Amino acid sequence: MRTARTSWAALLAGLLLAGTPACGVPSSDEVQTVDPAEVPYHLLDDAAAVEPGAAHGAAGPRLYWVNGEDRLVSRPTASFCSETVDGVAEKILSQLGGGPSQVDLASGLGTALPPEGWLELVEISDRTAHLRISTDDTIATNRVVLATAQTVLSLTSIPGVDRVKMEYDAEPLQVPKSSGELADGPLRHADYRSLLADPAEPPKDELLRRRDLCPS
Repeated sequence: MRTARTSWAALLAGLLLAGTPACGVPSSDEVQTVDPAEVPYHLLDDAAAVEPGAAHGAAGPRLYWVNGEDRLVSRPTASFCSETVDGVAEKILSQLGGGPSQVDLASGLGTALPPEGWLELVEISDRTAHLRISTDDTIATNRVVLATAQTVLSLTSIPGVDRVKMEYDAEPLQVPKSSGELADGPLRHADYRSLLADPAEPPKDELLRRRDLCPS
């Protein structure tokens, strides 16, 4: 049977309903030096600030791809460097839009996401990434949850980002959790943990360090 397809924007705005009104940057391999004095709020505090024995999550922000069983697997990001958390989020979105690396493709990983440019970062405020759908690329209707999960899990792997909100045409959207129910607020890592290939994946390290802004 042929899988029905529709535009990502139309699917979320129509089939998944618009919520009530409230209230991609290309990747580069060039490394830029960040002056610690220009970064506010002690975001680059040394790792020694963490108490001995504190739990550590995966090293740095991660990208989430789909395996052959429709489970999500985390992989390190490609090399980049940014001066802000917003910049890291833009790099994450760009790399998600670019799809898995050749190595990851060869290992059987894929993506449910439309091509690069499908989402635009509006801002990060109050530890929430605000995203705007900016594409009419097609997406299989049975892949919407996976595509949403890839986005939310990847962005919330960034220290300083705990929630994701999406909007289309200036209106917030209710998008599906892994359970299939529509979210009535921002999306969180816990909303898609059941889709992880390894549900026991440790929580991220909440302290933002230099290596999170400039992963090696």
